[in-house]
Amino acid sequence: MAGLASTDDRSRPFPLLGATAVFSGAGLLTVLKRSPSFAEDWGEASYWVLFAASVFLMLWGLGQLLASAKPDWRWTRFTSWNRNRMAVTREGMAYIGIMSVMFIGSILGRTNMLMFVFAMMIGPWVLNGWIAFSMLRRTNAKRTLPQRAMAGEMVSVEIEVENHKWLLGSWLLAARDRVVHARDRFQAAALFVRIPARQSRRGHYFVRFSQRGEYSFGPIELTTHFPLGLIERGLVCQDMGKLIVHPRVGRMTSRWRSDLWNATELAEQRQMRAGLFDDEFQRIREYRSGDNPKAIHWRTTARRGELMVREYQQTRDRDLILLVELWQPALPGASDLDRVELAVSFAASVLYENLRQSREARLRIIIIGAATVAWDHQSSMELALDQLALAEAAPGADVRRTLEETMQRISSSSRVVVVSSRPRDDLRARTRDVMEPVELLCLSAEARDLSPYFALEGLV
Repeated sequence: MAGLASTDDRSRPFPLLGATAVFSGAGLLTVLKRSPSFAEDWGEASYWVLFAASVFLMLWGLGQLLASAKPDWRWTRFTSWNRNRMAVTREGMAYIGIMSVMFIGSILGRTNMLMFVFAMMIGPWVLNGWIAFSMLRRTNAKRTLPQRAMAGEMVSVEIEVENHKWLLGSWLLAARDRVVHARDRFQAAALFVRIPARQSRRGHYFVRFSQRGEYSFGPIELTTHFPLGLIERGLVCQDMGKLIVHPRVGRMTSRWRSDLWNATELAEQRQMRAGLFDDEFQRIREYRSGDNPKAIHWRTTARRGELMVREYQQTRDRDLILLVELWQPALPGASDLDRVELAVSFAASVLYENLRQSREARLRIIIIGAATVAWDHQSSMELALDQLALAEAAPGADVRRTLEETMQRISSSSRVVVVSSRPRDDLRARTRDVMEPVELLCLSAEARDLSPYFALEGLV
């Protein structure tokens, strides 16, 4: 019982209830307006009651039509009185056309046989509507979202449908889930063949998120055409959810590591490092065959009565500060948006690379966009990815001030890297006169600047 995400709404059924309510309300309102004597015969109170009923039918029917045409409009989706829905499928429209021909032919030709056929066709129509309604009575749906997701990866979302009826099972239920993002929206579905009475079934659908950021899920709509496929009944289950999708992660090339190494080797070292061969002291352990006798710690050996040696860990990693400037013009184009996403993916890739390769180096990421947020090595990796996923670009983003403050506070053993969504020439002009007490690497989020250091699928 699995499904796939889709953006194709061409098969959306016709909202029969909405159209019927609009035509009924309009017809009743026309009768009231064209029959001034109606109020005299029925009384003024009855007149205004019927007038209010006609207006209500028109507004409710219009809401149903809008809910079918624009399902993302919240005021037509999330109201409790719009929880149940009925629509006519394409097959049902053809069935109505045939019934209409039979009925009109029987009236005009005064043929009892055509009227008999028309009466026989009404039976399956009514039966289909009643059975479809019974399939959805006392059912409910809920979803289970994964803990995290990454843009570009296939993710499975689980949907559980519960049937609370005592005797009647539910057949051929489709659970349609709406997924909305600021720049992306689609509909996913999972099909349930049979759900026995007082039981539940679990299904799932697969979705590939194309954008980072926060996705909103829901509501879930249960629909069925069972058994004849003439009428579609729908039941909206108000199960809402949110999921933060992390940015795509690429691979840092060997040049990134070598350039970072060379820069730190050439930088002036002002802090003294204790330990043999300029390595970091790690621990004292038992002597093993092949250990250097010069590393024996005689004081601990005398106290414990066995040979103990000092163990050192070689490290030349230096602290890294990554400044991510998410700038975009007031009316961004496709290239501006691509640079923003590329800068975020580059920062996420640096984070993964640092945690995987560097044992002692400390990483600090500062994101300058619509808001300025910072992350350091003492916080969790999930927090950094969440901040990168939710970061928004802004026309007022300016890395210059943050860069100047960073340069004044850090030591000469640190490395500063700036990645910006600004064009290359603009970025160089803004950072040309910044003092450089340490090595500074400024990169524009363009393929020609990032490709030597960063490999991402689709990056040319």
